[in-house]
Amino acid sequence: MHIEADLDPIRGQRLRALQDRLKRPLEEVLGVAIDAAFRDLEPGAQQGEPPSSLFEALDAIGFVGCIEDDEELASDYKSRIDFSVKTESSDK
Repeated sequence: MHIEADLDPIRGQRLRALQDRLKRPLEEVLGVAIDAAFRDLEPGAQQGEPPSSLFEALDAIGFVGCIEDDEELASDYKSRIDFSVKTESSDK
């Protein structure tokens, strides 16, 4: 499908910013946005606490990732970092 549109300056700037941030072709950015809007309009989409459309859009193009780890990682991540490389160089 061929689409030609005149966007207002704010939405045009936002679309360019999304394309720059995601480093994806315009067609993919628009496809992700359309899919996210479509999911939001489906019956039952407002029940509970679904993930945000932005998260779903970013996840759909592979921009969001995760790892399995201890649920306390956010609060004690510094204790897991090996600082020996930094301390060895300052000892010399």
